[in-house]
Formats: sequence, C-alpha cells, structure tokens
Amino acid sequence: MKFSNVLSLVPPRFRKKKIALPIAGVVVFLLLLVILSASNKENVATADVHRGEFFVSIKNSGEIRAANSFTLTTPRLRYGQLQIIYLIPEGTTVKAGDVIVRFATTDVDKTIADKQSELSINQSDLDKFKADRDLKLSELDGNLRNAELSYEQAKLQVEKMKFEAELQRKETEINLERSRIAFEQAKKTVESQGIVDKSEERKLTLKLQQTQNDLKRAEQDKEQYTLKATLGGLAVYETNWNTGRKVAVGDSPWGGMSLVSLPDLSRMQSVTNVNEVEVSKVKKDQAVKIKLDAFPDKEFEGTVASVGTIGQQRDQSTTKTFEVIVDIKGTDPVLKPGMTTSNEVVMTSIPGVLFIPIEAVFEKDGKNIVYKNSRAQEVTLGTKNSNFVIVTAGLEEGDKVALRDPEALDARTGKPAPEKKL
Repeated sequence: MKFSNVLSLVPPRFRKKKIALPIAGVVVFLLLLVILSASNKENVATADVHRGEFFVSIKNSGEIRAANSFTLTTPRLRYGQLQIIYLIPEGTTVKAGDVIVRFATTDVDKTIADKQSELSINQSDLDKFKADRDLKLSELDGNLRNAELSYEQAKLQVEKMKFEAELQRKETEINLERSRIAFEQAKKTVESQGIVDKSEERKLTLKLQQTQNDLKRAEQDKEQYTLKATLGGLAVYETNWNTGRKVAVGDSPWGGMSLVSLPDLSRMQSVTNVNEVEVSKVKKDQAVKIKLDAFPDKEFEGTVASVGTIGQQRDQSTTKTFEVIVDIKGTDPVLKPGMTTSNEVVMTSIPGVLFIPIEAVFEKDGKNIVYKNSRAQEVTLGTKNSNFVIVTAGLEEGDKVALRDPEALDARTGKPAPEKKL
C-alpha cells in the first residue's frame, strides 16, 4: 500500500492540527492497515486465464414455443349458446383423434328429433300422394280407353251407313265427331293430370329432401360438439377474455374463440428479440446455444431460422427490437412451451486464444489493467463478447486474475470499492 494512501486514512483532526501520533501507535496503526489490506486482497475473487475456442456472440432471453401448433376453436353453429361440459386436463400429451373438448348437445338433439319427426311426416305425405296419383291415373286411363273404343266404334258405324238414308248417315257422323272429341279430351286430361302430378310429386320430394338435408346437417353439426386432436401434442388451455382466466368447464365461449392449443413437441423453437443495434449481425443458419432458466445445467444447440424484418417497440422503451426465431435441434421432455431461455447467437468463433472474464479488466490512466497475484498487470485486449474478452498480450494460460480491484478501498468501510468495468 502506498504511504499517501495510508495518510489518507489518518483521521482529519490529526492531520489538520499536525498533532504527532506516538511512534508505537503509528506502527500498530500501519500494521493493522497492512493486515487489513492483505486480508482484503486474499478475499478478492479470482478467475483462471483459459485458452480455447472463443465465441463472438450476443445473448438475449427468449421463450420456448412449438414450431407447429394447432389451436382448437369454438365451432360456429346455429343452435344457441354452447357450453363446455368436458376438457382434457391441461398438460396432457395427446395423439391425433383424442377427444379434447365436449359441448352440451341439448339444443342440437332437439333439432335432430324435430327433423326426424318432420321427415317421417313428409315421407308419409309423399307415399299417400303417389298412391292417390296411381289410382287417379288408373281411372283416367280407363276413361281414355273407353273413349278410344267408342271412337273406333263410331267410325265403323259411319262406314256401315254409306248406303243408308242421308238423315241416318248424318246422325252417325255426328256421333263419330262426339266420340272423337271425347277421346281427345280424355287424352288431354291424362296428359294434364300427368303434368300436375309430376309438379306435386317434385314439390313433396324437394320438401322431403330438404328435411333430409336439415337432419343430416344437424347430425354433422352434432359431431362438431366434440373437438378432437388433429395431431399429437401437449394440451394448453387458452385464455377466456370474458372471464380473464383460462377456459374451464362450464364456460360458454363465442363462435371462433380459441380454446385449447396443441403444440407439437417433436420440433421446438426459441423466440427471442434482438436489439436494433445488433440485429444486423444475426444471420439465418447461425449457430445458437440455448439454455433454460429452469434447467441451467442443460444446453441445447440450435440454428437461426428467421430474422424479423419489422422492428417492434417493447413496453415504454424507445429502442426497437426484431424477432429472431431459433430452431432447437433434437427433442427433450424438459422442453415445454412458455419456458424462458437464454439464447447465445454465435456469429463466429476464434480457436486457441486466451480469454478472461470482462469483470477482471479495469481501465486506469487509459490503460487496460488486470490484477495477477494482486499485482497490476497491463494487458492488450482483442475481441469481446457478452461475458469474456480475448487477451493478446500480458497473461499466460493458467494465470489467475482478480475479479475486483484489490487496491480500490472504500475509505468508509475499508473494503474493496466497486470496480470500474471495461
């Protein structure tokens, strides 16, 4: 410790009045300071100087999500307000075809029953019409046949009367014309009745088909009252904005409302936001190291899948960020949607270099200083990342450097003062 530093610790009243301290007291005082200083230096945390591959990277927090996810929504139906009567427990791992949500079917069941009754009545009406039509056509066909025979008979009678008296011949011809007219009318009656019957049958058939279609649609709609998984995944409840909580049994969701999402856990991603100052350094296919806040000992490899092109302003900050999506390699049961991640995007790597924590470097008089064995050592620095910096001169592998300036003592506490970081 420098003597000037020692004098600075002498109480001001003695320095101002120039009162001499007893020699023994001064010696004891100096010894205490030396011991205290040595103790403080011994208690300063240190870090080893490593040699290895140095990664030039940036770190940002993010969140886990599934690359593929399907959301089940409330069907848009015509049978009143839906009500949830069953929900698969949240967090259940499901497979395609599993039942996820069921709604009460009271209204659609009533519609189906009404349509079935209506269909039965329509079918009866159509059957009755066909029976009446067949009977009427049979009568008309008989009348037509009789008229035809009468007409033929009248023609024969006219032939017989060629050589009879004029009066009798005229009477026969009149009967012939009457028979012809009756026959023609009978034919037209049959034709007209056929047209009327076809129209009525078509009307009843269409009514029957409409009822059949309504019944079929109601039965199909009833199938929508049961929502099934279209792919495997993890059941995650969505928020019911009417209640401000997650959907639950008894809720009456509106049509199209999101109910349960099914993220596919076979392919996961980490979504992070990179500051606009650094986003230009992030490129597609760059390597990413991913750690979970909940499992700090686990590290996953990933690659940058996409970099957003439109900046977003987050909260009240004026700085904009860009969304970066990272594909996580492989699968692991601990990866769950919504988990917080630490993402280190690696821009490049430098092999075989010395590097130390950034906290171990201090700037003094324009020089970069480290403390090796409690002694100041000037160093030459290279590239740095979020936590470490390369040392190109001044240190060797295996050296230990202090993480706090051992010479910077707080005059009030006598403990190391906060360092000025690089």
